[in-house]
Amino acid sequence: MLHALHLAALDASVEVRFVGPATQLLLGAAERAWSRCLAEGPRAPARVAEPLEVFVPAPGPASVGAPGNPGLGQAMALQRLTQDVTRRLIAAQVGRLLMLHAGAVSHPVTGESLVFVAPGGTGKTTLARTLGRRYGYLTDETVGIDDSGRVHQYPKPLSLRVPGGGQKEEASPDDLGLARAHPEPTVRRVILLDRPPGHAGAPDIVDLSTLDAVEQILPETSSLSRLPQPLRRLADLADRWGPVLRCSYAEADDLVPLAADLIGDVA
Repeated sequence: MLHALHLAALDASVEVRFVGPATQLLLGAAERAWSRCLAEGPRAPARVAEPLEVFVPAPGPASVGAPGNPGLGQAMALQRLTQDVTRRLIAAQVGRLLMLHAGAVSHPVTGESLVFVAPGGTGKTTLARTLGRRYGYLTDETVGIDDSGRVHQYPKPLSLRVPGGGQKEEASPDDLGLARAHPEPTVRRVILLDRPPGHAGAPDIVDLSTLDAVEQILPETSSLSRLPQPLRRLADLADRWGPVLRCSYAEADDLVPLAADLIGDVA
């Protein structure tokens, strides 16, 4: 029997089809984790991604369940699902949106958004969770920006490390109590995150020139070469909503005052 979820994000949609004897075990968890991206049925935004089929075998050592830890296999399956959905949505927008490996939050009233660019393991998810308690959660992974500066939301599950182990779990932004994003978020400022070992005290913030900003953002883009005039597109981002800031910091809480300065405080 086939069960499906229709997910809409990054101005695209993807149908995820679950098949196999243990479908219900994963389908319910996936529906909860992807609560902010659920669509009532097939929809037609700007792009429709290639459907994704997920086979869910009977519980066992290498499937949804695992001996001694039934949730281990499910957690791994949800992580793979997040990775596969992200790839599908990015592929659907190749050549249209400027896509950055970044997190983002928006002011709930104005829609002005802070985009924080960084490679994996630099604290994007932690920062998105911290700022998302007061600002609207847009994404912790992939930011899509069109020519007008509109940020296309991707409020995916957040991948959180389980205390006491290397395992991660996919958590719904609803379960984490993160605020809803403004319906039409736009870029206000871009920052590049850096967490150097041993950094202490207040964040160290440096204005970047357009050239330096393009050079440092470039490695954190997806399919940039498929856009018309790709380097000009990055330079426009830095010029129109700059200067881009490079921010060295220790803890996510340290950046709350900076977010208030850049996109406004929330009462």
